[in-house]
Amino acid sequence: MRKPFVTATLIVRDEAAFLEGCLDSLRGHVDEIVVADTGSNDASREIARRAGARVFDCPWTGDFAAARNASADAARGDWLLYVDADERLVAFDRDEIARLDADPAIVCGLVLFRPKTGYTRYREHRLFRNRPDLRFRGVIHETLVPSLRELRAREGARIVPVDAAIDHLGYDGDQSAKHRRNLPLLRARLAVEPDHIYCLDHLGLTLAATGDSAGARAAWEHAVGVIRRRGVREVVDVMPYVHLASHRVAQGEDASALLVEARARFPDDHTLRWIDAQARMDAGDPTSAYPLFAALADVDPGTLTEGPAWDISIFGVRAHAAAGRCALESGRPDLAARHFARAETLEPGNLEYRVKKLFAQARADDTDPRAR
Repeated sequence: MRKPFVTATLIVRDEAAFLEGCLDSLRGHVDEIVVADTGSNDASREIARRAGARVFDCPWTGDFAAARNASADAARGDWLLYVDADERLVAFDRDEIARLDADPAIVCGLVLFRPKTGYTRYREHRLFRNRPDLRFRGVIHETLVPSLRELRAREGARIVPVDAAIDHLGYDGDQSAKHRRNLPLLRARLAVEPDHIYCLDHLGLTLAATGDSAGARAAWEHAVGVIRRRGVREVVDVMPYVHLASHRVAQGEDASALLVEARARFPDDHTLRWIDAQARMDAGDPTSAYPLFAALADVDPGTLTEGPAWDISIFGVRAHAAAGRCALESGRPDLAARHFARAETLEPGNLEYRVKKLFAQARADDTDPRAR
């Protein structure tokens, strides 16, 4: 029997609603599918077997890395692609992987990953060589990064971007079950790694979603304090700033000092730019808000692959509409008319933008002596 070249590995529990779609997306792209079932009570095992996957029972120990590593240990492929049942493989080039395989220094491929519907993609370590010293760590938000860093230091191993893409659907809809599952795992990891920024940020989001606003704020403030002490290390370090600033703005608090600090640390972050612009508008300063919205309006989200995922809705139509409002309130109706016209072009069925464009044009004509 021919040895598999690419194996897809999954850990699954009660994923019958998602699993078939995931397995369908893998068909024709991988040579083997390995499913570690951590205790399903639904039809997940049967769905996986019907799709030709090798399924084995993997008792759940409260450790995502352990389950992920068990699925990797069971795989026979030279390369492993790890996916979850609520994800879909939307692009994959086997010829490219064959070219990577020819260079033994390359040990990992960075896949384009969309974490949520309506967001831009970023790069994730999803494709890697099947070798026993390349495994996951972390009871939640398990990661290959520590192993990869060790390989780079020891062997000069390389990590390269690849033309593969995965879309995650699991954040669409009700998240209450995930919050209940994740909360104790987040606290368990933070008990060992109390300054882990991503877990602190996720703890804040989970607490906020379950109604603990004070706890969420404390988690984000802790994370921001860690970054202040040690400096920025990772792209994800921006996230607690984003969520803490959003929280303060939503509470009607002055977040200007935090936003100044955050934007100095992360000058290219689009979400911070949007929050800052909104806060300036709320404070009655449309003139300083305008260039921020205008900059967002000029961004093509389809070109964004570096950095965190950004909500696509802060670009394009909404940014032009916000810039138009700023221009109008700043006494620049001619500029406002151009932004509203652009918003109308991008969303022609929206009557609001047409009305605002015509209103701004009329105001511009009233203030232009050449129009008299």
